[in-house]
Amino acid sequence: MKSRLLATLITFTGIMFAGSVFAEEHVVNAEARVFKPAIIYIQPGDTVRWENMTSHNSVTYVVPDGAEGWGEHGKLPGGSFSASPQQEGIYGYVCEPHIGFGMTGAVVVGNVTQEMKDAAMKKGQETLEGPFRRVLGSINKIEIK
Repeated sequence: MKSRLLATLITFTGIMFAGSVFAEEHVVNAEARVFKPAIIYIQPGDTVRWENMTSHNSVTYVVPDGAEGWGEHGKLPGGSFSASPQQEGIYGYVCEPHIGFGMTGAVVVGNVTQEMKDAAMKKGQETLEGPFRRVLGSINKIEIK
């Protein structure tokens, strides 16, 4: 009885933590006026770390319905900054101080479909104004696999 309970507990624990064990960290470097890479493909639960953020920020302006974005408007995190999107979809973001130069990017989480890309483009077209519409260029460059 005890061995069966122990086996069940070990199996359950393994299932619960399997996603976190295999989660990866991806790095985006903020350069003078661009994010490198500008588009990054990850899995739910992976972490994206932006480095060289002393004069930059990363703030989402397009997020999947029901998802949470990252970054604080007008705030520079300094050094590095991380986010771990949990929901599949497309997250379009900008560096607010350098949006005039087109400093935008996209994080593609999970198995994104053409319909999801179209929805992100539509959402951006309906909600973004002025230079923030440049996020649409990053979303448009996303490759559906």
